[in-house]
Amino acid sequence: MGQKKHTISRNIDYITESIALLQHLAMGKKYADLQESLQKKYANPFQEGLKVFELLKQMEAYAQKAFAKDMAAIQYYFSSYSSGNTNCAGKAALLWEEASCQKFQKISEIAVFLNGLSEKEYCEAFGKCLQNIANDILTEDGSAPTAEPFDVVSRLMELDIDDAEKWKLQKIFFAQKEHQAKILPLLEKAEKCLRHFSEGLSSLTERFYHYWADIFQKYSPVSYLHETLEINLGENPLGFCLYPSIVMPNVSSIFVEIEDDGSYKQMDIYRFGILFGEDFSLQTDNAYTDDGYETYLMQVLKLLADKSKFEILSYIRDKKAYGSQLAKHLNLTTATISHHMNALLNARLVKVERVDTKVYYLSNKKALEEALDYSKRVLLGNGPK
Repeated sequence: MGQKKHTISRNIDYITESIALLQHLAMGKKYADLQESLQKKYANPFQEGLKVFELLKQMEAYAQKAFAKDMAAIQYYFSSYSSGNTNCAGKAALLWEEASCQKFQKISEIAVFLNGLSEKEYCEAFGKCLQNIANDILTEDGSAPTAEPFDVVSRLMELDIDDAEKWKLQKIFFAQKEHQAKILPLLEKAEKCLRHFSEGLSSLTERFYHYWADIFQKYSPVSYLHETLEINLGENPLGFCLYPSIVMPNVSSIFVEIEDDGSYKQMDIYRFGILFGEDFSLQTDNAYTDDGYETYLMQVLKLLADKSKFEILSYIRDKKAYGSQLAKHLNLTTATISHHMNALLNARLVKVERVDTKVYYLSNKKALEEALDYSKRVLLGNGPK
């Protein structure tokens, strides 16, 4: 086993950020709206975060002008499949996943990589992208390999996305070079936009580096994730690498790759939003008595109103279960279960624990109890004061 390493990047991953910029433009959302929403939700006025938003809004305006004639292509390739999901058809066309940031330093290297794949390698890589689409936060191992075109199409048909999106992915899969030739120039243009703001972005990543270097001097990554996000993935003997997420400043992701025997293939890869820092902690909670908590409560009640999500929480009330178990119990596909678990995990209604090669879920009773007690106090005039 290799020597454990902990790396916190102070550099800008321009390729990943270029993809994120195209996704941001495709969503049509504004950083000004995100700023207002976060301040309302958490009742936590930004201080250092205001500098982040100021730069992001300048960068957004610059990119919108630069891509004014490309919006149809951007929306086709880079629209996300659902709210909170960071995957899109463009990523699948590029065979892009979180580990890719270790492979490429230049966009031209992506084209060389794609052109050099055998059919088997291409099918396996595309199948892995589909697996990421099925589960944007955590991936459960044990899926059948996708070494043949038929395997890829079969897995594609199982995805919990619109039929139109499935058809789009199928067309991309069978005509990859045609679509890659359209996407790569968009990526190059996005990188030029970002590099126009390289000085300001470098200042943000430097601040990011010092903040997280201090955090991980006090906590191990495993204990920190467990304490803040109720996620227990175990200790990777190879260590981890943490990258700043700039264009998606309030989004965090974790990439863990495990062999069938339970050993780790590589370092864990974390990507934390650049907003998280001195005045916006990763474990930021909604204040129990303010408008922010009521916004969160509406999200929780909406999730509980969904029959499948309610049944999932009932099933894992007193025992942990992994995705395939839940799929069998509820007669749903594992892709659909992953979709439900992402929503529940984002709302902190489930806890996550890795045991050997499986990811287990357990109901977060504390969060549920707080939400239900708050509802009782408001609606019935009783419950906790």
